[in-house]
Amino acid sequence: MKIYINGRFLTQKITGVQRVAHEIVKQLDNVNAGMEIIILVPKNTLQNIEIDFKNIKIKEIGFLKGHLWEQLELPLYAINDLLINFCNTAPLFKKNQIVYIHDAAVYSRPTGYSKNFVRWYKLLYFCTSKFARKIMTVSDFSKDDLIKHLPNLKDKITVSHIAVDHMDNVGFDDSVLSENGLKENQYLLAVSSMHPNKNFNLIIKTLEEMENFNGQIVIAGGQNTKVFSNTFVKKNPNVKFVGYVTDEQLKSLYSKARAFIFPSHYEGFGLPPLEAMGLGCPVIASTAASIPEVCEEAAIYFNPESSVELKECINKIYKDDQIVEEMRHKGLKRKETFSWEQTTKILLNELKK
Repeated sequence: MKIYINGRFLTQKITGVQRVAHEIVKQLDNVNAGMEIIILVPKNTLQNIEIDFKNIKIKEIGFLKGHLWEQLELPLYAINDLLINFCNTAPLFKKNQIVYIHDAAVYSRPTGYSKNFVRWYKLLYFCTSKFARKIMTVSDFSKDDLIKHLPNLKDKITVSHIAVDHMDNVGFDDSVLSENGLKENQYLLAVSSMHPNKNFNLIIKTLEEMENFNGQIVIAGGQNTKVFSNTFVKKNPNVKFVGYVTDEQLKSLYSKARAFIFPSHYEGFGLPPLEAMGLGCPVIASTAASIPEVCEEAAIYFNPESSVELKECINKIYKDDQIVEEMRHKGLKRKETFSWEQTTKILLNELKK
């Protein structure tokens, strides 16, 4: 069996959906199942790809780039064979393909996306849901949300939870703690994002209401964003920005934090809480979207609209060492129920059908 993979993800920065593509492809590279797997990428990009596969081949095709390459040259080259697309986008009208659609945010939570982005992705999802052989998604929540907006998906969508065991192979870099004067078990960690769905304004509001808070909130990410203004930083000495961090630094921050805060309004899956759990970091999480499905009983929950509830969670974490230890153990156990190997097995089962 010859299988082509849409390799556009290899030309992009690794964020959530690209991470999924990288990790599944690594697993496929170790599988000997009588398949010839070829990753197709735009021409003149191979020199920028620093991945060495044992069995999977990478082939440059065409002359275009970006969406045009994906819509015109990619489907033409793979016209007679199965094509796998991991990162939401895919040729609009190809039938013999599997497409991973990670969430329905452009329908359910379009705030924060441009109008053109929303229009294009709605067209993509409509066409691929109609023509593609199979749609994969990453949670039961995303499955139900997608079906609500694209009813014809009901009989062709499969859930395949994703994982975080790629972090097991990342080292620790404690320099981020010493350079910023952070003490183990004395700070709460959050990872900032400018997207409104991440709901970081709730952390701002909660801290403004906590007059007697003596702990520290550590924010990994960009400091000068629309989410955290310089005025807010000056008014809140309990907030510490560490800037952009490497995977090694982030792993150290997770492992030494008292807890991780995840206030998001919308997630198709939500990897950060699971990453935190895998490093023994208790999780304080929003009750929104897929988050309870992923975290189950291994998190302390709050309403993402309620600063009062978040404040109660923070106080509980600082005042009760027993709860902290209990959540550490629950988190470690929960993380072990997910693996990239299992994620890939679900895809392999679909390939056999």
